[in-house]
Amino acid sequence: MSDHDTRAEHVQLSGELDAATVPRRLRESENWFESGEETVIDLSGVKRVDSAGVALLLEWVRDAHANQASLSFINAPAQMRAIIDFCALNDVIRLRAAH
Repeated sequence: MSDHDTRAEHVQLSGELDAATVPRRLRESENWFESGEETVIDLSGVKRVDSAGVALLLEWVRDAHANQASLSFINAPAQMRAIIDFCALNDVIRLRAAH
């Protein structure tokens, strides 16, 4: 693999991203972000989210940056987009449409 090749890891989340589930999900994601690789997190299966869930996304952004990895979020539910908009985090948590 050359320096220009990247491997994209696709992660599908489902269920709830809230204060009760965030600690477990953070532990599960410990090794998701590797230098030079891209991780795409698909949020289409997330049924409920609160501010703790958005804080988890922020932690993932920090983890990816610290590991010099690329991170994208796709298919965010409306409730999550509303929290991100309200908190003015659109420049930090970049949501994109699925392709």
